[in-house]
Amino acid sequence: MRRDAEANREKLVLAAKRLMQDQGGDVSVEVICELAGITRGTFYRNFPDRAALYEAVLEHELEDMIAALEVPAADPLTFLRLFAEMMMVYDKFLTVLPDMDDCRTNRASEAKIIAAIAPALGRAQANGVIASDITGEDIMILCRMISADWRLDPVGSKEEALDRRLGLLLRGISPRASE
Repeated sequence: MRRDAEANREKLVLAAKRLMQDQGGDVSVEVICELAGITRGTFYRNFPDRAALYEAVLEHELEDMIAALEVPAADPLTFLRLFAEMMMVYDKFLTVLPDMDDCRTNRASEAKIIAAIAPALGRAQANGVIASDITGEDIMILCRMISADWRLDPVGSKEEALDRRLGLLLRGISPRASE
């Protein structure tokens, strides 16, 4: 892909991500293109539809999360926060495009996430922060639960709500919780 084409694709992904965070999932192609400074024709050269763009946004989020987890000092709270936030972005897409739940990237993304979780989870288990019987799949389930619940919380800041839920989760999966 040419550099200018890659740059245009990246602009569209970042614009869609920003609009999703600010306005939710029901954002028109026109609004995305306007924020990105891209024409509709360029949009459709890069993506056949919004669902394909949203898959690219999720892939971008996944890459960011994996990069953050590659830092050896990454603690479990960092991972849990990133993953829960990514699941909330995904949830916004599902409110507008419910059939996206079957998108072709889900299985590949889950495999990447589980592989990315392993080192951070292993460090957390070795440091006594997370019980040794907790798996990457367990962490994914827990983060999905947090993201679903967080959406329903009408009170307070989302940051405080997420901190509270992550704190509860960490207490629940600590080695002391399983004693």
